[in-house]
Amino acid sequence: MVSHPKGSELSSPRRRASLQTKFFSLPTTSDYFKEKNFKPTKIVGMIFLSDPDPDVSRIQTLIFDKMLKVPRFRSLCRLEDGHTIFEPLVDMDQFHMDYHLKVVNGLGKMTEQDGADLVSEAHLMDWDATKPLWKLTLVKNMIDGRSMLLCVIDHALGDGASLSAVMLSLFDKKPMKNTGESTSQKSHRPYKTKVRLSHRIVSFLYGCYAGFIGLHIGGADPENGLKIPLAKKRCEPAGKKCTQTKHFPLSEIKTMKNKLPGTTINDLVMGIATIAIQDYFEKTNDPVLHKIKNGGKNLHLQFTVNYRDRNTTMEDLVANTNNRLVVGQVSMPIGVTSPIDVVWDCKAQMDEFKISPVIAILWNVGSFLLRFLPDSAIEEAALDAFSKATACMTNIMGPAEASSIAASPEELNSPDQTPKSAKVLEALIPLLAIGLIGWLAQSLGPLDELGIRYLM
Repeated sequence: MVSHPKGSELSSPRRRASLQTKFFSLPTTSDYFKEKNFKPTKIVGMIFLSDPDPDVSRIQTLIFDKMLKVPRFRSLCRLEDGHTIFEPLVDMDQFHMDYHLKVVNGLGKMTEQDGADLVSEAHLMDWDATKPLWKLTLVKNMIDGRSMLLCVIDHALGDGASLSAVMLSLFDKKPMKNTGESTSQKSHRPYKTKVRLSHRIVSFLYGCYAGFIGLHIGGADPENGLKIPLAKKRCEPAGKKCTQTKHFPLSEIKTMKNKLPGTTINDLVMGIATIAIQDYFEKTNDPVLHKIKNGGKNLHLQFTVNYRDRNTTMEDLVANTNNRLVVGQVSMPIGVTSPIDVVWDCKAQMDEFKISPVIAILWNVGSFLLRFLPDSAIEEAALDAFSKATACMTNIMGPAEASSIAASPEELNSPDQTPKSAKVLEALIPLLAIGLIGWLAQSLGPLDELGIRYLM
């Protein structure tokens, strides 16, 4: 039996969400968005556990001890007078564990690809708005001897940085070899971007242009087999359609990264995505390749950036779940024959993005404009923003290897390991001290009138 705290122990005030959070909540809270069949935007992740049959009651305990301490994970999301409100559950008896944690037995047959199918299904799922907007699915006894925790969380609860920090708090942090840092917090960027002063000046000027004008008025990518057709985006439901490739082994990506000093995992993933997209177009004989080669057209890859201070800690992210997202984009170097050159091209564009003020400008301009837009205008803006580029990439931090469920706070306290003999000795010490004092008094002190010796 898992005991959970009462509502009073987790009480928190109603909270009005930010404008970006409102944007992500509209597919669940706005009738207009529901009529347009907008699907909620979710963060979906698979976390693999080394134990094939983890203790479900321990996971339930951690949900109460850690996840539900975060206000948005125990709150209902609703639209009220044009604002998104998080309404905390009055009583934790309103929390339905069987809805938020589902257990599936893989029977030793379920594969990692089967898990990827669950990810696709999760992206297309609608929420029950009468409950907090998140779900976990524990898949036990997979074919490879592991288990998997599938985490599905609405983006309205926070951005990738804060929500992944909440989820990682459920797992043990394994120390890095020869260091005290945990694998989930270790920085893998040994090289800093080195550019000339003139390059920084040019990047600053271009960042100002792109942030205020360029990325807002830029044209859409040419039609291709991967892009939502512009002619259909307003006459068909705007639901998501997902496709997935096989996973890229992280060990292989790290091997490539080590051979290209200064590159980041994101640089490599963008390069790999560009190569894969070009290969797809070649195999399907997509006409867009001729447009790119003959007409100078470019295809773009969008990506999300968490606009946060570099010194933000994991504890800060857990304590302040919110959305601070900016969407940027790079031009995919389609047509470049050398895979190495593709990666270097992506890296150069990302370096310019990092050293320019475009992120700060996009954040402030977007936050300002959202204040004045009704739901219908936000819907139009969303369709325009996410239908211009050919692809969109996002990632979140996760454990570097198979994880194990963290201990509960009570289990982390060291138990009393004092032997019973020592406890008996502790009880006898006061009695021995009294007896010793009495003996000394009788042996060393002079006799008084009553014949009792006392110490001088």
